[in-house]
Amino acid sequence: MQKVPLIIVFVFFFLCNSAKAQKFYLGNYLTPTENEFQLLGISSKSNVYRYKYKKEIYDNFYNRKIGEIIVGIKNGYIVQTIYYLIPKSTDVGVPQDIIDLIQSNIPYKLGYNNGVYGMNIDNESISIARLNNSITFNKDRIMINNSVKQSILEKTGN
Repeated sequence: MQKVPLIIVFVFFFLCNSAKAQKFYLGNYLTPTENEFQLLGISSKSNVYRYKYKKEIYDNFYNRKIGEIIVGIKNGYIVQTIYYLIPKSTDVGVPQDIIDLIQSNIPYKLGYNNGVYGMNIDNESISIARLNNSITFNKDRIMINNSVKQSILEKTGN
């Protein structure tokens, strides 16, 4: 597997540290255990194993409670993290304070398309959206998705 560029580690490290949340970093080695993680599925294209963190989550992320955490693992390394935040009752869409906090700490402007904020930096993708569908377990959530680019995941071996 390719080494994760330093900018990816820096950006996600800052995002997690500034938010004081349960921390999973792209590029770190992780062996999921049954008492901590539930296997959700395995991608047939990229061979990424996706797990839901099962333990109770006490931390907040961008001043919101974390509802669920999903971790994608390939060859033992974290290649994706998804934090599903529980919106405040006053939140509309993706709250501007979350966008401002993220934007103030990354080197490029987030793009916006059809309700989804996002960007690609080197070999990493970041997306932020307000969702309520099967990927959020049919709950209203603010999704913060950080991943190695799909094209890279599909190119690297099993």
